[in-house]
Amino acid sequence: MLKLLLTAVLYTPLLTGCWDRTEVNDLALVTGAAIDKYDDTSIELTLQIFIPRSAGGGGGGLESSNKGGSIQTSLVKSAVGVDIADAISKIQEKMPRKIFWGHTEIIIFGESVARQGVRDEVDYLMRAPQPRERSFMYVCKGSAREILEMNTRLERNSSEIMREIGKSKIILSVTLADLAQMLGNPSSAAALPYIELLAANTPRNHDDTGSFTNYTAVFKDDKMVGTIDDPTTRGLLWLRDEIKTAVVTVTPEGTSGHVSLRLLKSKTKLQPIIENGKWRMNVWIHTEDDALQNTTSLDLASDHQAVKRVEAAMNDDIEERVAVALRKVQQGYKADIFDFAGEFHRAYPKEWRQNQKRWNEIFPNVEVTVQSDARMLRPGLSSIKSSRSREEKEKEEE
Repeated sequence: MLKLLLTAVLYTPLLTGCWDRTEVNDLALVTGAAIDKYDDTSIELTLQIFIPRSAGGGGGGLESSNKGGSIQTSLVKSAVGVDIADAISKIQEKMPRKIFWGHTEIIIFGESVARQGVRDEVDYLMRAPQPRERSFMYVCKGSAREILEMNTRLERNSSEIMREIGKSKIILSVTLADLAQMLGNPSSAAALPYIELLAANTPRNHDDTGSFTNYTAVFKDDKMVGTIDDPTTRGLLWLRDEIKTAVVTVTPEGTSGHVSLRLLKSKTKLQPIIENGKWRMNVWIHTEDDALQNTTSLDLASDHQAVKRVEAAMNDDIEERVAVALRKVQQGYKADIFDFAGEFHRAYPKEWRQNQKRWNEIFPNVEVTVQSDARMLRPGLSSIKSSRSREEKEKEEE
């Protein structure tokens, strides 16, 4: 009995496991972060912090309304510091709750910071324990803070909107882990989605979330060197095998209308070749598509040759977009954001080790051959459209 009592006394202090707990209502949950250049030696860090709602969804003291009349679910705090850690400490001094990065959905670099170099910022975000490696990364023209301050109605805040766009794979999608990996590659080249906040469509439109552009920022040696527009970005996505959702509209040869195709599946294969001292890259792109709309006279439901004409137009469109992306990036910026370096490294490890230091000279001269194979699986047309096409053909024959 004495042993049992002694054991209970000794182990009782070990059962108090909540002494170091942190309650959710003691945390300031960061949903988005923006990094802007303040001056030559300082940056401005802006945090979008989630405002918790009351259980009933209304009347809570922490809730407020914005100018659009919707419930505000976040507040924005900023501070200037010599680096991110310094700026965070200054924001924390004015916050009653402990800043917590575990729910961060997006991180945005202002263009001025991006052109100056982002390696130090990425290094901190990867080393610190709280920032999420799955946070989506963006570059913004002008002030990145404006994105976090954007009025929203469709989603609870702008971070949620940018996260959903990143998940959709409609535009270039890059996480913090992806960016760190690209900067660590031998080519040290990277690409991030580039957005520009535009004015609202109408004065009465308080939701600005549909008013921004979707471009791509090109980085070389961790510094932004330029941008490519939305159509060229599509070619970049084909090359990087990252296009998942798309609607492509083409004009088949010899027709006056258009055919819109919905992408079902896409696969890009890269084959590096080194022969007689020449570095070449063969690119095969295979897609499977459905026809969404046909405004031509082609009978896609029963005419196999008409389907072939649409597939040929699709192939021409893909190859042209890829060619434009190659001219802009490979010849213009000379930045290997396609990861050709990784392909050559894996296929020719010996030759790569011998020429690794010369890659910046080799990459602009790599000869790239692109071959697209688009297949339309279903025409997606009604019997009305098919009968109308047959009637038009009969009139043409008469």
